[in-house]
Amino acid sequence: MRYLFRFLFGCCLVLSVITARGQQQAVIVAEELVHNFGTVAEAEGTVSHVFTVTNTGDLPLVITRVTASCGCTQPEWTRSPIAPGKSGEVNITFDPKGRPGPFYKTIYIYSNGKKGSYNLAIKGNVTAKPAEPEYLYAYAFGDLKLHTKQVLFSSIRAGETLGERVSIKNEGTEPLMIRLGDSKSSLPDYLTVDVNPASLQPGQVGTITVLLDAGAVKRKGRVTHALPVTAQVIGQGETTGEIMVAANVIDDFANLSAADKQNAPIAELSSTLLELGGLTDKRSLVPLVGAKSTISFEITNGGKSPLTIYSVTCDDPRVDISGGKRQLRPGATATYKVRVRPKEIKTKLETLINVVCDDPNGPIRLIKLTAYK
Repeated sequence: MRYLFRFLFGCCLVLSVITARGQQQAVIVAEELVHNFGTVAEAEGTVSHVFTVTNTGDLPLVITRVTASCGCTQPEWTRSPIAPGKSGEVNITFDPKGRPGPFYKTIYIYSNGKKGSYNLAIKGNVTAKPAEPEYLYAYAFGDLKLHTKQVLFSSIRAGETLGERVSIKNEGTEPLMIRLGDSKSSLPDYLTVDVNPASLQPGQVGTITVLLDAGAVKRKGRVTHALPVTAQVIGQGETTGEIMVAANVIDDFANLSAADKQNAPIAELSSTLLELGGLTDKRSLVPLVGAKSTISFEITNGGKSPLTIYSVTCDDPRVDISGGKRQLRPGATATYKVRVRPKEIKTKLETLINVVCDDPNGPIRLIKLTAYK
């Protein structure tokens, strides 16, 4: 009887220890969740802020990774375990280069102290750099030279306004009048454009500024607009070209809870590289036997809630995309057919397909498409 009592007492003691250990955990807490940089001068370069995170739990806190919602925001963090009651650091560096206007960037901290991610944020307003850097003016509309013919906003959230500048130069011998837009079509509401100065003397440098207001787009997905640019020598003819403006408008995931993220949709692509290979014989330009001008890929919803696909597009006019669906229930798959026009491909095609959806862990997916003659 005495041995039985000792045995039962020992079992109860072991169970109480196991239960106590099971209740122990690391807990991550930050007193400051959003840091406001205020006004940030683009000309002064990067700015940094250190968030202090504390482990209020019973077990050591281990931060496994830290990511940001934009490549302009770089995180560094305490790599060693943070003991109970102790604190660590998450250092965030923001690069304002080429990002005039207000900004709001989310930082995601993954650790053993919380399921999903623990979110912090930085915000502020970037004032544009007054001096222009040196450019290689590789594009021309007559005597008007441009350093680029594309203004691409990789991602922008509703409520955000982003801006980019195109440097221009008059390389002619006569003054140039610069005009944006044309009489045939008006600018979309979400674009504000300006040229300064509107008249360029020979050798003078100017700027075309493009501001995109995502709140005025009124839909998610990829938007594009060809901005006409006209250069005219007074009393003579004029030359017109286009600047392509494109942006991926995505959802604002900043306020998603851990439960929301755990139950979110997941976009799974069957491939991120589509290779059509050779379309014709290089010597005779005769179509190759078995050569394909179409190829397909699939998107599957591997998450727990419906996946909304806002857009599947390619900016290259030689590429057509068809099929697919706008919404996919969990476990469902949509097939998209990609077709290229061989007659319009002179040498090699190398372009990107943009997929914009409401997967919070990857709202923008890129697929590379290649083909050659």
